[in-house]
Amino acid sequence: MSVATAVSAPQPPSGGYTWRADRSRAGLTHKNDLERVTAMSRSFAQAAVEILGGTRPATQLARWTTQDVVERFEQRAAMLRLVQEQYRDRASLFEVHKAPRVRRVRVCSPAPECYEASVVIEESARVRAVALRIERINQQWRVVHLEVG
Repeated sequence: MSVATAVSAPQPPSGGYTWRADRSRAGLTHKNDLERVTAMSRSFAQAAVEILGGTRPATQLARWTTQDVVERFEQRAAMLRLVQEQYRDRASLFEVHKAPRVRRVRVCSPAPECYEASVVIEESARVRAVALRIERINQQWRVVHLEVG
Protein backbone atom coordinates (compact mmCIF):
# COMPACT_ATOMS: atom_id res chain seq x y z
CA MET A 1 0.00 0.00 0.00
CA SER A 2 1.29 3.40 -0.90
CA VAL A 3 0.17 6.59 0.68
CA ALA A 4 0.01 9.60 -1.61
CA THR A 5 0.70 12.95 -0.05
CA ALA A 6 -0.71 16.10 -1.53
CA VAL A 7 1.60 19.05 -1.88
CA SER A 8 -0.14 22.39 -2.07
CA ALA A 9 1.26 25.57 -3.54
CA PRO A 10 2.30 28.28 -1.07
CA GLN A 11 -0.53 30.69 -0.29
CA PRO A 12 -0.09 34.49 -0.21
CA PRO A 13 -0.41 36.14 3.19
CA SER A 14 -4.03 36.67 4.23
CA GLY A 15 -5.17 40.25 3.83
CA GLY A 16 -1.91 41.31 2.22
CA TYR A 17 -1.04 42.33 -1.30
CA THR A 18 1.55 40.26 -3.16
CA TRP A 19 3.61 42.49 -5.44
CA ARG A 20 4.18 41.30 -9.00
CA ALA A 21 1.30 38.83 -8.82
CA ASP A 22 -1.08 38.72 -11.79
CA ARG A 23 0.98 40.92 -14.08
CA SER A 24 -1.18 40.32 -17.14
CA ARG A 25 -4.03 42.81 -17.52
CA ALA A 26 -6.47 39.99 -18.15
CA GLY A 27 -5.72 38.54 -14.70
CA LEU A 28 -6.27 41.80 -12.82
CA THR A 29 -9.51 42.55 -11.05
CA HIS A 30 -10.92 45.57 -9.26
CA LYS A 31 -9.80 44.00 -5.97
CA ASN A 32 -6.21 43.65 -7.22
CA ASP A 33 -6.23 47.26 -8.43
CA LEU A 34 -7.60 48.47 -5.10
CA GLU A 35 -4.90 46.58 -3.19
CA ARG A 36 -2.16 47.91 -5.49
CA VAL A 37 -3.41 51.51 -5.25
CA THR A 38 -3.73 51.25 -1.47
CA ALA A 39 -0.13 50.02 -1.14
CA MET A 40 1.07 52.71 -3.54
CA SER A 41 -0.83 55.43 -1.64
CA ARG A 42 0.75 54.35 1.63
CA SER A 43 4.30 54.47 0.26
CA PHE A 44 3.80 57.62 -1.78
CA ALA A 45 2.25 59.62 1.08
CA GLN A 46 5.04 58.69 3.45
CA ALA A 47 7.65 59.66 0.84
CA ALA A 48 5.90 63.02 0.28
CA VAL A 49 6.05 63.86 3.98
CA GLU A 50 9.72 62.81 4.11
CA ILE A 51 10.42 65.20 1.21
CA LEU A 52 8.84 68.06 3.13
CA GLY A 53 10.92 67.09 6.15
CA GLY A 54 14.10 67.28 4.09
CA THR A 55 15.09 63.62 4.40
CA ARG A 56 14.33 62.60 0.80
CA PRO A 57 14.74 64.34 -2.59
CA ALA A 58 11.58 65.17 -4.57
CA THR A 59 12.99 63.49 -7.66
CA GLN A 60 12.26 60.10 -6.07
CA LEU A 61 8.57 60.72 -6.79
CA ALA A 62 9.16 61.03 -10.54
CA ARG A 63 8.61 57.35 -11.29
CA TRP A 64 5.13 57.31 -9.76
CA THR A 65 3.77 60.73 -10.67
CA THR A 66 3.61 63.46 -13.29
CA GLN A 67 6.32 66.07 -13.79
CA ASP A 68 3.93 68.79 -12.57
CA VAL A 69 3.58 67.14 -9.15
CA VAL A 70 7.37 66.71 -8.82
CA GLU A 71 8.00 70.38 -9.70
CA ARG A 72 5.36 71.60 -7.21
CA PHE A 73 6.91 69.49 -4.48
CA GLU A 74 10.45 70.67 -5.27
CA GLN A 75 9.25 74.28 -4.95
CA ARG A 76 7.43 73.60 -1.68
CA ALA A 77 10.45 71.79 -0.20
CA ALA A 78 12.72 74.68 -1.26
CA MET A 79 10.41 77.21 0.43
CA LEU A 80 10.43 75.15 3.63
CA ARG A 81 14.23 75.01 3.58
CA LEU A 82 14.39 78.83 3.27
CA VAL A 83 12.06 79.24 6.25
CA GLN A 84 14.06 76.71 8.27
CA GLU A 85 17.32 78.53 7.54
CA GLN A 86 15.88 81.74 9.01
CA TYR A 87 14.55 80.05 12.15
CA ARG A 88 16.84 80.28 15.17
CA ASP A 89 16.09 76.95 16.79
CA ARG A 90 16.39 74.81 13.65
CA ALA A 91 16.89 71.57 15.59
CA SER A 92 13.34 71.75 16.97
CA LEU A 93 11.98 72.19 13.43
CA PHE A 94 13.56 68.94 12.32
CA GLU A 95 12.09 67.17 15.35
CA VAL A 96 8.59 68.01 14.05
CA HIS A 97 9.24 66.06 10.83
CA LYS A 98 10.98 63.11 12.45
CA ALA A 99 10.02 59.50 11.69
CA PRO A 100 6.74 59.79 9.76
CA ARG A 101 4.51 56.69 10.02
CA VAL A 102 1.34 55.86 8.16
CA ARG A 103 -1.55 55.59 10.57
CA ARG A 104 -4.48 54.99 8.17
CA VAL A 105 -5.22 54.74 4.44
CA ARG A 106 -8.67 55.07 2.84
CA VAL A 107 -9.16 54.55 -0.90
CA CYS A 108 -12.26 54.96 -3.08
CA SER A 109 -12.92 54.81 -6.81
CA PRO A 110 -15.03 57.74 -8.12
CA ALA A 111 -14.62 56.60 -11.75
CA PRO A 112 -13.19 53.65 -13.70
CA GLU A 113 -9.36 53.63 -13.81
CA CYS A 114 -9.30 56.38 -11.15
CA TYR A 115 -8.85 56.27 -7.37
CA GLU A 116 -8.71 58.85 -4.62
CA ALA A 117 -6.90 58.17 -1.37
CA SER A 118 -6.65 59.88 1.98
CA VAL A 119 -3.72 58.98 4.19
CA VAL A 120 -3.10 59.94 7.81
CA ILE A 121 0.61 60.32 8.62
CA GLU A 122 1.87 60.56 12.20
CA GLU A 123 5.11 62.38 12.92
CA SER A 124 6.79 62.77 16.29
CA ALA A 125 4.98 66.01 17.17
CA ARG A 126 2.03 66.24 14.75
CA VAL A 127 -0.36 64.40 12.49
CA ARG A 128 -0.79 65.23 8.78
CA ALA A 129 -3.40 64.44 6.16
CA VAL A 130 -2.35 63.56 2.60
CA ALA A 131 -4.81 63.42 -0.30
CA LEU A 132 -3.93 61.71 -3.60
CA ARG A 133 -5.66 61.21 -6.94
CA ILE A 134 -4.33 58.18 -8.78
CA GLU A 135 -5.13 57.35 -12.40
CA ARG A 136 -4.02 54.64 -14.79
CA ILE A 137 -1.85 56.22 -17.49
CA ASN A 138 -0.27 53.96 -20.13
CA GLN A 139 -1.02 50.81 -18.11
CA GLN A 140 0.70 52.22 -14.99
CA TRP A 141 -0.80 53.85 -11.90
CA ARG A 142 0.32 57.49 -11.52
CA VAL A 143 -0.38 60.11 -8.88
CA VAL A 144 -1.84 63.04 -10.82
CA HIS A 145 -2.70 65.26 -7.85
CA LEU A 146 -1.23 65.47 -4.36
CA GLU A 147 -2.08 67.64 -1.35
CA VAL A 148 -0.33 67.52 2.01
CA GLY A 149 -1.88 69.27 5.00
